[in-house]
Amino acid sequence: MPQLDKFTYFTQFFWSCLFLFTFYIPICNDGDGVLGISRILKLRNQLVSNRGNKIRSNDPNSLEDIFRKGFSTGVSY
Repeated sequence: MPQLDKFTYFTQFFWSCLFLFTFYIPICNDGDGVLGISRILKLRNQLVSNRGNKIRSNDPNSLEDIFRKGFSTGVSY
C-alpha cells in the first residue's frame, strides 16, 4: 500500500500538514476570515431584530394586515 510506504510517509505527512495549516490560518483568524464574517452576521441579525421589534411595538397588527392583504389578492383555481 502506498500510504504506508516508509519512503513516502514523510513527504505525505509534510504536505498534508502544510495544506491543513495553510487553510487553518485564514479560517480561524480574528480579522476578515470566516470568524470575522460570522461576527458581522451576528451583529446584522441583532440590528435587524431590534429594528423589527421597534416596528412591531408601534403597530402590532401590521404583519397580520400584510399577510391578510397578500393572501386575499391571491387567485385560487
